[in-house]
Amino acid sequence: MALVAGLAGCPDNSGVVPPIDQFFYPVSLAASPSGNWLYVTSADFDLRYNGGTVAPVDLACVRAAIADPSRTTCAGVPGGPALRCSADRDQAGARVCESRAFIRSAQVRRISPYAVDSAVAQYPTRTRLYVAVRGDGSITWFDLDDAGGLDCGAQGAGATCSDTHRAGADTSQSPIAARLAPDPSSLSLDPERGWIFVTHQSTDPTVDPNTNATQPRASLLRDPASTGGSGAPVLLSAIGNLSPGLSDGVLLPRATGSGARSTWVVTSRSVPFLSFFQAYPGSTALRDGQPFLYQSSSVTVTGLNTGADSRAIVLDPDPAKRRAYIVSRLPEALLTLSLDAANPTTAVVTDARPLPGGPSRLVVRTVGGRTQLLVVSFDARVVTVIDADEGRVLGEIFTGRGPHQAILDPSAGHPFLYLVDFLDAAVEVVDLRLPADPANPGTYLHRVLTLAPQLPE
Repeated sequence: MALVAGLAGCPDNSGVVPPIDQFFYPVSLAASPSGNWLYVTSADFDLRYNGGTVAPVDLACVRAAIADPSRTTCAGVPGGPALRCSADRDQAGARVCESRAFIRSAQVRRISPYAVDSAVAQYPTRTRLYVAVRGDGSITWFDLDDAGGLDCGAQGAGATCSDTHRAGADTSQSPIAARLAPDPSSLSLDPERGWIFVTHQSTDPTVDPNTNATQPRASLLRDPASTGGSGAPVLLSAIGNLSPGLSDGVLLPRATGSGARSTWVVTSRSVPFLSFFQAYPGSTALRDGQPFLYQSSSVTVTGLNTGADSRAIVLDPDPAKRRAYIVSRLPEALLTLSLDAANPTTAVVTDARPLPGGPSRLVVRTVGGRTQLLVVSFDARVVTVIDADEGRVLGEIFTGRGPHQAILDPSAGHPFLYLVDFLDAAVEVVDLRLPADPANPGTYLHRVLTLAPQLPE
């Protein structure tokens, strides 16, 4: 399902203020490096409100609610709302709780509608959250603190982020005197350099008569926070003359050295190949201090009859395995690719495993030295758990309506998977804790908690 297909411009509903104690069309998740906060971005997909929101969820409260089902309040929140929960009618041993007790409403901030992706970077003196927003064609950015604070130049619960926190909107700050292209669709970070790599879904065929280039479809920004600064991220480079449909990107391991290029590999919704983009960092020795982005190569994905609609991509955590994994919609399959990140000249499909309908996102983790994949299928409402080394399905996790982006708990001691249900306006928590007795798995690979707008009647 294309969540925001066909949307353009900067839609606006100036009337109805969005709620600050619940989610509405949640589309993206990011987590604080400390593991204390989960940032849930709501997209306002149907324009019911005058914007989307970014809401911090207290993960300590989530974990406590899982550990102690009798708990009635969140620890550390004096006078906070009571936990209102009931048994999950669709999952034995699980509970559904109203989201209001877990969201720090005073810290919720409003953004433009149609957000699509988010990511967190930790820098030497600050931590930042970036949200790709199609509604206003920006990367909206926040300074974070570990009390759940979201600083985007606005004060007060539900306040609208300042225009100064919409990176790419101010052409005067860009060395190429340009603003970010429309329809940002995904972002991937190189936090060591403060680089934000953005793909765009734009299919605008208009050619610029000065450059003979079509609408940019890949962009590079740099955040001064990576070197101790405090200003806004700046658009450094943007390139067009690329095929439409660029989808998800992942940063390849980078060689050491100040002159080493950063390389991203990107999937496509339109053509059966992977695109490789590199960012040149500039060289003081050559008196060339201006970084720029370029497409270094493209590799046809061979071994399939089609493969022209690829979505999420991840690398195997073990570089020695030289594998990448791609969620494909044509065919609906998990593709395993032989891909040497150090020398990506070929990308051959070595395995194609059928997936339930509408696969969209992919999470990878290592369990006991083995690679485990969790594939989210939007239409089929299921997460498929696969042992990538054996090519074996370990289980299926049935979800609410419209499961989309998922993220692992960043704390090693809390193996949970967090998942947004786009259509149910909910966040689910899946138990990934290995059972002591395999013959008695308990809640392993089952939903244990759902944060919902309200309890079912």
